[in-house]
This record gives sequence, C-alpha cells and structure tokens, in this order.
Amino acid sequence: MNRMQRIAWCQLGFVGGAVVFSVIAMGYFVWRYEYTFSEAWWIAVGYAAPLLILAVIAPPVIFRKRRGRVDCDERDLMIDCTAARIAFGAAFVFFIGVCVTTWIVVGVDSMIPAVWLTRIVYIGWVTAVIAHALTTVVCYSRGGLANE
Repeated sequence: MNRMQRIAWCQLGFVGGAVVFSVIAMGYFVWRYEYTFSEAWWIAVGYAAPLLILAVIAPPVIFRKRRGRVDCDERDLMIDCTAARIAFGAAFVFFIGVCVTTWIVVGVDSMIPAVWLTRIVYIGWVTAVIAHALTTVVCYSRGGLANE
C-alpha cells in the first residue's frame, strides 16, 4: 500500500469516526437535554468538526514523504488528478442541488438564515473529502496490484 492509499484510508477512518461520534452525541443530546433531532444533530456535528479537520491535516503529516525515495509515479498522479476532479464534481453537484432545493423550498423572495450558509459549506467540504478518498481507494483497487 503506497502513501496515497494510506492517506485515503486514514481520511475515511477520520470521517467515519466523526459520523459515529456525531450519531452517538446526537442520541445523547436528545436523551439528556431533550433537544430536537435537528438541533442535536447540528450540535453533535459541531463537536465532530475537529475530527474532520484532522482528516485533512493529520494524514499527510503522519504519512510523510521519505527522503531519497520516490513516493509517486505517473499512475499515482493520474489517480490523484482523477480523484480531485471527482471530488470537485461531487461538491459542485452538492452545491447546485442545495441551491435549487433552497430556492424551491424557501422561495424566490425569502431569505435563509445565515447559519445555513456555514452548514452548507461545511457539508460541501466533507463531501469533497469523502469523494476524493473514496475515488483514490477505488482507483487503486481496480488496478489489481495489491502492493502498489
């Protein structure tokens, strides 16, 4: 398994851990403080934000480039480029879908709360991270070479 695969799996692990933590925290907030599900979800996601930030920052630090070794070749760069394109496309489709849905639900002349904007950007960013990591893992698994 090369550096890019390890980074992708680590990112998926951090995001999965953040989702599990959010679900557990949401249940706790509903049970203990009697929040509604939507209030509890956003509070729990706020507490999981450091895990999602670590999903981007920690893996490249943990799996550093080694001195004197070639860490990637043309195939790795091609896979990373493909993953970046798919991540951008997924985030773009998410943002367009949210804009259209908001326009249909809220209406043309109405306004949305400002807190929605941060939530939309936050979920769009998580969508891009997940899409990039999943694409990287899938592209390497399709290659058929387990040790690359």
